[in-house]
Parts: sequence; structure tokens; C-alpha cells
Amino acid sequence: MTGTELAVLGAEGVGMTGLGLVKTTPAAPWMARIETHPSWETLSQLRIAMRVGVALNRFRVRDLLTLKVGQVLESVSPETEDVPLMVGQVQLGWSEFEVVDQRMGLRLTRLG
Repeated sequence: MTGTELAVLGAEGVGMTGLGLVKTTPAAPWMARIETHPSWETLSQLRIAMRVGVALNRFRVRDLLTLKVGQVLESVSPETEDVPLMVGQVQLGWSEFEVVDQRMGLRLTRLG
């Protein structure tokens, strides 16, 4: 290795040059600094349709038509599994449902 080369070793932020060990600063994940991207003003205004699906056990159109407030449905998916989040035909990531004050939200748990 020459004096101008730098090899970063692992996530602990330590590198090695021909001159010895140096401390490096790990870069912030790109998603944490997305607002600094030159195209952010345009990107933040895009409207996209996202979809998640939960497989329901023995659910028919008749059940949908007779659905009542507060009714509980049985899902085929285990409650601990994340569900895929789709944008068009592309899987954006994985998500989980969360209920707060009688409202249901969707939390992105990891990118796909």
C-alpha cells in the first residue's frame, strides 16, 4: 500500500495509510441526508401510490360487503412478520402496521 492509498477497516471508523493509523468519520446514511440532494425540491413533490397487502383467511366479496366497524379479521400472515411495501411493480421495502388512537399507520422498517 502506498502513502496515498487509504483502506477503511470495518464500521469502527479506523483506516490505515502508509503513514500509520488514522481515525475516519463514518458517513451518515444517504436517507438521513436526502433533503440535501439537489433534486429534493422536485422529488418531495412527487405523488406515488404505495400498496401493502395482508393475506386474509377465507375472506370473500360477501364478507367485504358486510364489513362492520370494529370487526376483527383473521390474517394468514403471522403478526410478527413485516409486510412488503410496493410502489407500482417494485418492492420499496418492508413495513409494519401500528395502531394509535383508533388510527392505523404504516411504518417502513427496512428498504428492499
